[in-house]
Amino acid sequence: MQQKFLYLIILFFSSLSFAQFSTNVEMNSYADDNLFRSPEPLSDVLSNIGIKLDYQPENSELKFYYAGNFYFYKDYSERNFLLQSLGLNAFHAFGKEERHGFYYGADFALRMNGQQYDYYDYSQLYAYANLNFDLDFMFFKTGYNFRYRSYSNLPDLTNYRHYIFAQVNKSFATKTTLIFETDLGHKSFTGKEISPLYYGEGWGMHGRGRHTDQTFLTSQLSVPSMTHIVLLSRVAQSLHPKVGVYVQYRKQISLTKQTDFINSTNYYQDEELYDDPFSYESDGGSGQLTWILPYKAKLQIGMGAKHKNYISEQAFTSAGDSVGLGGLRVDDYRNVYVSLVKTFYFKKRFLQAMEFNLNYSYISNRSNSYWYDYRNTILGGGISWKF
Repeated sequence: MQQKFLYLIILFFSSLSFAQFSTNVEMNSYADDNLFRSPEPLSDVLSNIGIKLDYQPENSELKFYYAGNFYFYKDYSERNFLLQSLGLNAFHAFGKEERHGFYYGADFALRMNGQQYDYYDYSQLYAYANLNFDLDFMFFKTGYNFRYRSYSNLPDLTNYRHYIFAQVNKSFATKTTLIFETDLGHKSFTGKEISPLYYGEGWGMHGRGRHTDQTFLTSQLSVPSMTHIVLLSRVAQSLHPKVGVYVQYRKQISLTKQTDFINSTNYYQDEELYDDPFSYESDGGSGQLTWILPYKAKLQIGMGAKHKNYISEQAFTSAGDSVGLGGLRVDDYRNVYVSLVKTFYFKKRFLQAMEFNLNYSYISNRSNSYWYDYRNTILGGGISWKF
Protein backbone atom coordinates (compact mmCIF):
# COMPACT_ATOMS: atom_id res chain seq x y z
CA MET A 1 0.00 0.00 0.00
CA GLN A 2 2.84 2.41 0.87
CA GLN A 3 4.52 1.78 -2.49
CA LYS A 4 1.24 2.48 -4.34
CA PHE A 5 0.80 5.75 -2.47
CA LEU A 6 4.38 6.87 -3.22
CA TYR A 7 3.79 6.02 -6.88
CA LEU A 8 0.68 8.24 -6.93
CA ILE A 9 2.68 11.11 -5.43
CA ILE A 10 5.46 10.73 -8.03
CA LEU A 11 2.91 10.56 -10.87
CA PHE A 12 1.11 13.63 -9.53
CA PHE A 13 4.24 15.77 -9.34
CA SER A 14 5.75 14.56 -12.60
CA SER A 15 2.60 15.62 -14.47
CA LEU A 16 2.94 19.10 -12.96
CA SER A 17 6.71 19.40 -13.10
CA PHE A 18 6.63 22.75 -14.87
CA ALA A 19 3.82 24.22 -12.80
CA GLN A 20 3.85 26.94 -10.18
CA PHE A 21 2.92 25.70 -6.70
CA SER A 22 1.60 27.30 -3.57
CA THR A 23 3.52 25.79 -0.66
CA ASN A 24 2.76 25.83 3.07
CA VAL A 25 5.18 24.53 5.69
CA GLU A 26 4.31 24.33 9.38
CA MET A 27 5.92 23.28 12.66
CA ASN A 28 3.95 22.85 15.91
CA SER A 29 4.72 21.56 19.39
CA TYR A 30 2.39 20.84 22.33
CA ALA A 31 2.97 19.98 25.99
CA ASP A 32 0.30 17.42 26.92
CA ASP A 33 -0.22 16.40 30.56
CA ASN A 34 -2.37 13.36 29.70
CA LEU A 35 -1.16 12.14 26.35
CA PHE A 36 -3.36 9.03 26.23
CA ARG A 37 -6.47 10.52 27.92
CA SER A 38 -6.23 8.00 30.71
CA PRO A 39 -7.24 7.92 34.40
CA GLU A 40 -3.53 7.21 34.96
CA PRO A 41 -2.02 10.22 33.11
CA LEU A 42 1.34 10.29 31.36
CA SER A 43 2.77 13.55 30.02
CA ASP A 44 4.87 14.20 26.93
CA VAL A 45 5.57 16.75 24.22
CA LEU A 46 3.96 16.06 20.84
CA SER A 47 5.27 17.86 17.76
CA ASN A 48 4.55 17.80 14.06
CA ILE A 49 6.15 18.99 10.85
CA GLY A 50 3.84 19.41 7.88
CA ILE A 51 3.86 20.47 4.27
CA LYS A 52 1.04 21.19 1.85
CA LEU A 53 1.43 21.74 -1.89
CA ASP A 54 -1.41 23.27 -3.93
CA TYR A 55 -1.71 23.56 -7.68
CA GLN A 56 -4.48 24.90 -9.91
CA PRO A 57 -4.07 24.69 -13.69
CA GLU A 58 -4.78 27.87 -15.60
CA ASN A 59 -8.45 28.34 -16.56
CA SER A 60 -9.47 25.27 -14.55
CA GLU A 61 -11.91 24.82 -11.67
CA LEU A 62 -9.87 21.95 -10.28
CA LYS A 63 -7.33 22.39 -7.49
CA PHE A 64 -4.87 19.62 -6.67
CA TYR A 65 -3.05 19.22 -3.38
CA TYR A 66 -0.71 17.02 -1.40
CA ALA A 67 -0.45 17.22 2.40
CA GLY A 68 2.00 15.36 4.60
CA ASN A 69 2.45 15.52 8.38
CA PHE A 70 4.95 13.71 10.56
CA TYR A 71 3.98 13.49 14.25
CA PHE A 72 6.66 12.68 16.81
CA TYR A 73 6.85 12.36 20.59
CA LYS A 74 9.65 13.41 22.92
CA ASP A 75 9.53 10.35 25.19
CA TYR A 76 7.31 7.88 23.31
CA SER A 77 9.08 7.86 19.97
CA GLU A 78 7.83 4.33 19.21
CA ARG A 79 4.42 5.96 18.66
CA ASN A 80 5.58 8.38 15.93
CA PHE A 81 3.53 8.26 12.75
CA LEU A 82 3.17 9.77 9.27
CA LEU A 83 -0.13 10.96 7.81
CA GLN A 84 -0.35 11.81 4.09
CA SER A 85 -3.15 12.75 1.71
CA LEU A 86 -3.43 13.44 -1.99
CA GLY A 87 -6.57 15.00 -3.41
CA LEU A 88 -8.47 17.50 -5.48
CA ASN A 89 -11.40 19.88 -5.05
CA ALA A 90 -13.35 22.27 -7.22
CA PHE A 91 -16.01 24.96 -7.21
CA HIS A 92 -18.42 25.57 -10.08
CA ALA A 93 -20.74 28.60 -10.11
CA PHE A 94 -24.06 28.27 -11.94
CA GLY A 95 -27.54 29.75 -12.22
CA LYS A 96 -28.63 33.35 -12.74
CA GLU A 97 -25.63 35.64 -12.33
CA GLU A 98 -23.80 32.51 -11.15
CA ARG A 99 -25.17 32.99 -7.65
CA HIS A 100 -25.30 29.28 -6.84
CA GLY A 101 -22.35 26.97 -6.32
CA PHE A 102 -21.40 23.33 -6.70
CA TYR A 103 -18.51 22.10 -4.55
CA TYR A 104 -16.94 18.69 -4.95
CA GLY A 105 -13.72 16.92 -4.14
CA ALA A 106 -11.98 13.71 -3.14
CA ASP A 107 -8.78 12.62 -1.45
CA PHE A 108 -6.84 9.52 -0.60
CA ALA A 109 -5.15 9.40 2.82
CA LEU A 110 -2.62 7.01 4.30
CA ARG A 111 -1.48 6.67 7.90
CA MET A 112 1.76 4.83 8.65
CA ASN A 113 2.99 3.95 12.13
CA GLY A 114 6.04 2.11 13.42
CA GLN A 115 6.06 -1.68 13.57
CA GLN A 116 5.05 -1.80 17.25
CA TYR A 117 1.83 0.14 16.64
CA ASP A 118 1.12 -0.76 13.03
CA TYR A 119 -2.42 -1.86 13.92
CA TYR A 120 -3.32 1.86 13.71
CA ASP A 121 -2.30 1.96 10.03
CA TYR A 122 -5.08 2.75 7.62
CA SER A 123 -5.80 3.86 4.08
CA GLN A 124 -8.82 6.05 3.39
CA LEU A 125 -10.85 7.30 0.46
CA TYR A 126 -13.06 10.35 1.02
CA ALA A 127 -15.33 12.12 -1.47
CA TYR A 128 -17.99 14.82 -1.23
CA ALA A 129 -20.39 16.90 -3.33
CA ASN A 130 -22.29 19.95 -2.02
CA LEU A 131 -24.76 22.40 -3.55
CA ASN A 132 -25.14 25.97 -2.28
CA PHE A 133 -28.16 28.07 -3.33
CA ASP A 134 -28.52 31.84 -2.85
CA LEU A 135 -32.29 32.29 -2.58
CA ASP A 136 -32.25 36.04 -1.77
CA PHE A 137 -34.04 35.61 1.54
CA MET A 138 -31.72 32.83 2.74
CA PHE A 139 -28.92 30.45 1.77
CA PHE A 140 -29.65 26.75 1.38
CA LYS A 141 -26.92 24.12 1.32
CA THR A 142 -27.17 20.37 0.89
CA GLY A 143 -24.74 17.61 0.12
CA TYR A 144 -23.40 14.11 0.53
CA ASN A 145 -20.05 12.70 1.60
CA PHE A 146 -18.66 9.18 1.55
CA ARG A 147 -15.69 7.65 3.32
CA TYR A 148 -14.09 4.23 3.12
CA ARG A 149 -11.43 3.48 5.74
CA SER A 150 -9.43 0.27 5.72
CA TYR A 151 -7.33 -0.79 8.73
CA SER A 152 -4.71 -3.08 7.25
CA ASN A 153 -3.96 -4.84 10.57
CA LEU A 154 -7.45 -4.57 12.08
CA PRO A 155 -9.42 -5.64 9.00
CA ASP A 156 -12.65 -6.28 10.91
CA LEU A 157 -12.84 -2.58 11.85
CA THR A 158 -12.68 -1.56 8.19
CA ASN A 159 -15.79 0.52 7.56
CA TYR A 160 -17.93 2.53 5.14
CA ARG A 161 -19.47 5.84 6.21
CA HIS A 162 -22.18 7.91 4.49
CA TYR A 163 -23.54 11.36 5.38
CA ILE A 164 -26.23 13.50 3.80
CA PHE A 165 -27.10 16.92 5.17
CA ALA A 166 -29.26 19.99 4.63
CA GLN A 167 -28.62 23.47 6.02
CA VAL A 168 -30.43 26.82 5.95
CA ASN A 169 -28.59 30.07 6.70
CA LYS A 170 -30.47 33.34 7.29
CA SER A 171 -28.87 36.75 8.02
CA PHE A 172 -30.62 39.86 9.31
CA ALA A 173 -29.96 43.60 9.28
CA THR A 174 -29.07 43.37 12.98
CA LYS A 175 -25.93 41.42 11.93
CA THR A 176 -27.46 38.27 13.37
CA THR A 177 -27.20 34.98 11.52
CA LEU A 178 -29.30 31.88 12.17
CA ILE A 179 -28.17 28.46 10.99
CA PHE A 180 -30.18 25.23 11.15
CA GLU A 181 -28.81 21.91 9.95
CA THR A 182 -29.79 18.26 9.98
CA ASP A 183 -27.49 15.33 9.13
CA LEU A 184 -28.18 11.67 8.54
CA GLY A 185 -25.16 9.40 9.01
CA HIS A 186 -24.71 5.67 8.44
CA LYS A 187 -21.69 3.50 9.22
CA SER A 188 -21.16 -0.18 8.46
CA PHE A 189 -18.30 -2.54 9.32
CA THR A 190 -16.86 -5.57 7.59
CA GLY A 191 -17.12 -7.43 10.91
CA LYS A 192 -15.36 -7.74 14.24
CA GLU A 193 -13.13 -10.37 15.79
CA ILE A 194 -12.86 -10.90 19.56
CA SER A 195 -9.28 -12.08 20.08
CA PRO A 196 -7.00 -12.80 23.06
CA LEU A 197 -5.80 -9.58 24.65
CA TYR A 198 -2.46 -8.05 23.77
CA TYR A 199 -0.03 -8.13 26.69
CA GLY A 200 1.74 -4.89 27.54
CA GLU A 201 1.00 -1.45 26.13
CA GLY A 202 -1.26 -2.00 23.16
CA TRP A 203 -4.74 -2.69 21.87
CA GLY A 204 -6.98 -4.26 24.51
CA MET A 205 -10.66 -4.66 25.21
CA HIS A 206 -10.42 -2.92 28.59
CA GLY A 207 -7.59 -0.43 28.41
CA ARG A 208 -3.94 -0.56 27.42
CA GLY A 209 -3.61 -4.33 27.83
CA ARG A 210 -3.49 -4.19 31.63
CA HIS A 211 -5.77 -7.19 32.13
CA THR A 212 -3.12 -9.83 31.50
CA ASP A 213 -4.88 -12.38 33.71
CA GLN A 214 -7.77 -12.77 31.25
CA THR A 215 -8.20 -14.59 27.97
CA PHE A 216 -11.00 -14.59 25.42
CA LEU A 217 -11.88 -17.33 22.99
CA THR A 218 -11.47 -16.23 19.39
CA SER A 219 -14.77 -15.89 17.57
CA GLN A 220 -16.07 -14.07 14.50
CA LEU A 221 -19.03 -11.74 14.91
CA SER A 222 -20.85 -9.46 12.54
CA VAL A 223 -21.01 -5.88 13.80
CA PRO A 224 -24.40 -4.32 13.06
CA SER A 225 -24.33 -1.10 11.09
CA MET A 226 -25.00 2.12 13.00
CA THR A 227 -27.14 5.09 11.98
CA HIS A 228 -27.79 8.44 13.62
CA ILE A 229 -29.45 11.81 13.05
CA VAL A 230 -27.80 15.11 14.04
CA LEU A 231 -29.83 18.28 14.68
CA LEU A 232 -27.89 21.54 14.96
CA SER A 233 -28.83 25.17 15.49
CA ARG A 234 -26.48 28.16 15.74
CA VAL A 235 -26.92 31.86 16.41
CA ALA A 236 -24.05 34.15 15.40
CA GLN A 237 -23.92 37.82 16.28
CA SER A 238 -21.54 40.62 15.34
CA LEU A 239 -21.01 42.76 18.45
CA HIS A 240 -18.51 45.12 16.85
CA PRO A 241 -16.71 45.32 13.49
CA LYS A 242 -13.91 43.34 15.15
CA VAL A 243 -15.83 41.18 17.64
CA GLY A 244 -18.26 38.34 16.96
CA VAL A 245 -19.79 35.50 18.96
CA TYR A 246 -21.84 32.40 18.34
CA VAL A 247 -23.70 29.87 20.47
CA GLN A 248 -24.68 26.45 19.21
CA TYR A 249 -26.90 23.56 20.28
CA ARG A 250 -26.34 20.07 18.92
CA LYS A 251 -28.35 16.89 19.48
CA GLN A 252 -27.40 13.46 18.18
CA ILE A 253 -30.07 10.74 18.08
CA SER A 254 -29.14 7.13 17.40
CA LEU A 255 -31.40 5.05 15.19
CA THR A 256 -29.43 1.96 16.29
CA LYS A 257 -30.63 0.59 19.62
CA GLN A 258 -28.16 -2.28 19.97
CA THR A 259 -24.64 -2.88 18.63
CA ASP A 260 -21.64 -5.09 19.39
CA PHE A 261 -19.21 -2.25 18.67
CA ILE A 262 -16.78 -1.49 21.55
CA ASN A 263 -14.55 1.59 21.66
CA SER A 264 -10.86 1.12 22.35
CA THR A 265 -9.68 2.44 25.72
CA ASN A 266 -6.26 3.24 24.26
CA TYR A 267 -6.31 6.81 22.93
CA TYR A 268 -3.71 7.26 20.22
CA GLN A 269 -4.40 10.37 18.14
CA ASP A 270 -7.29 8.61 16.45
CA GLU A 271 -10.48 9.83 18.04
CA GLU A 272 -12.62 7.44 16.04
CA LEU A 273 -11.12 4.26 17.46
CA TYR A 274 -11.15 5.71 20.96
CA ASP A 275 -14.64 7.19 20.85
CA ASP A 276 -16.66 6.47 17.73
CA PRO A 277 -19.37 9.15 17.23
CA PHE A 278 -21.83 6.47 16.12
CA SER A 279 -21.54 4.59 19.42
CA TYR A 280 -23.55 7.07 21.52
CA GLU A 281 -26.36 9.60 21.66
CA SER A 282 -25.49 13.14 22.78
CA ASP A 283 -26.93 16.47 23.76
CA GLY A 284 -24.89 19.63 24.25
CA GLY A 285 -23.98 23.21 23.53
CA SER A 286 -20.93 25.28 22.65
CA GLY A 287 -19.94 28.87 22.04
CA GLN A 288 -17.06 30.96 20.74
CA LEU A 289 -15.92 34.57 20.82
CA THR A 290 -13.68 35.88 18.02
CA TRP A 291 -11.83 39.18 18.47
CA ILE A 292 -9.62 40.85 15.87
CA LEU A 293 -6.94 42.52 18.00
CA PRO A 294 -4.62 45.39 17.07
CA TYR A 295 -2.07 44.58 14.38
CA LYS A 296 -4.64 42.11 12.95
CA ALA A 297 -3.97 39.40 15.51
CA LYS A 298 -6.94 37.06 16.05
CA LEU A 299 -8.06 35.79 19.46
CA GLN A 300 -10.61 33.00 19.81
CA ILE A 301 -12.06 31.78 23.11
CA GLY A 302 -14.51 28.90 23.21
CA MET A 303 -16.15 26.37 25.47
CA GLY A 304 -18.52 23.45 25.19
CA ALA A 305 -20.40 20.81 27.14
CA LYS A 306 -21.84 17.50 25.97
CA HIS A 307 -23.71 14.67 27.68
CA LYS A 308 -23.24 11.26 26.04
CA ASN A 309 -25.28 8.08 26.50
CA TYR A 310 -23.62 5.02 24.95
CA ILE A 311 -25.81 2.56 23.09
CA SER A 312 -24.40 -0.75 24.28
CA GLU A 313 -21.04 -0.11 25.93
CA GLN A 314 -20.73 -1.26 29.54
CA ALA A 315 -19.04 0.87 32.22
CA PHE A 316 -16.10 -0.59 34.16
CA THR A 317 -16.17 0.63 37.76
CA SER A 318 -12.44 0.10 38.45
CA ALA A 319 -9.22 -1.17 36.92
CA GLY A 320 -10.04 -4.58 38.35
CA ASP A 321 -13.56 -4.76 36.93
CA SER A 322 -13.45 -7.16 33.98
CA VAL A 323 -17.21 -7.61 33.59
CA GLY A 324 -18.62 -4.09 33.38
CA LEU A 325 -20.51 -3.65 36.65
CA GLY A 326 -21.42 -0.01 36.09
CA GLY A 327 -24.25 -0.53 33.62
CA LEU A 328 -24.30 1.39 30.36
CA ARG A 329 -21.54 3.96 29.97
CA VAL A 330 -22.44 7.64 30.48
CA ASP A 331 -20.01 10.56 29.92
CA ASP A 332 -20.15 14.29 30.63
CA TYR A 333 -17.64 16.08 28.45
CA ARG A 334 -16.48 19.70 29.05
CA ASN A 335 -13.88 21.69 27.16
CA VAL A 336 -12.37 25.19 27.10
CA TYR A 337 -9.90 26.51 24.53
CA VAL A 338 -8.02 29.72 23.69
CA SER A 339 -6.26 30.41 20.39
CA LEU A 340 -4.13 33.41 19.40
CA VAL A 341 -2.97 33.80 15.78
CA LYS A 342 -0.87 36.52 14.19
CA THR A 343 -0.08 36.61 10.46
CA PHE A 344 2.63 38.71 8.83
CA TYR A 345 2.37 39.37 5.08
CA PHE A 346 5.38 39.97 2.83
CA LYS A 347 5.75 41.33 -0.68
CA LYS A 348 8.40 38.80 -1.57
CA ARG A 349 8.40 36.37 -4.45
CA PHE A 350 9.72 33.57 -2.26
CA LEU A 351 7.65 34.28 0.88
CA GLN A 352 4.01 35.42 0.96
CA ALA A 353 3.15 35.11 4.65
CA MET A 354 4.34 33.84 8.03
CA GLU A 355 1.92 32.91 10.81
CA PHE A 356 2.44 32.33 14.54
CA ASN A 357 -0.08 30.56 16.77
CA LEU A 358 -0.47 29.89 20.50
CA ASN A 359 -3.08 27.42 21.79
CA TYR A 360 -4.46 26.27 25.13
CA SER A 361 -7.12 23.64 25.74
CA TYR A 362 -8.59 21.90 28.76
CA ILE A 363 -10.83 18.82 28.68
CA SER A 364 -12.72 17.22 31.54
CA ASN A 365 -14.48 13.95 30.78
CA ARG A 366 -16.41 12.58 33.74
CA SER A 367 -17.51 9.01 33.13
CA ASN A 368 -19.00 6.14 35.09
CA SER A 369 -16.48 3.95 33.24
CA TYR A 370 -13.05 3.96 34.88
CA TRP A 371 -11.03 3.94 31.65
CA TYR A 372 -12.72 7.08 30.29
CA ASP A 373 -12.68 9.28 33.42
CA TYR A 374 -9.88 11.78 32.78
CA ARG A 375 -8.72 15.39 32.56
CA ASN A 376 -6.39 16.75 29.92
CA THR A 377 -4.53 20.07 29.52
CA ILE A 378 -2.60 20.96 26.36
CA LEU A 379 -0.46 24.06 25.82
CA GLY A 380 1.48 24.73 22.65
CA GLY A 381 2.11 26.76 19.57
CA GLY A 382 3.70 26.82 16.18
CA ILE A 383 4.78 28.67 13.09
CA SER A 384 3.90 28.31 9.42
CA TRP A 385 5.24 29.77 6.18
CA LYS A 386 3.41 30.27 2.89
CA PHE A 387 5.64 30.38 -0.19
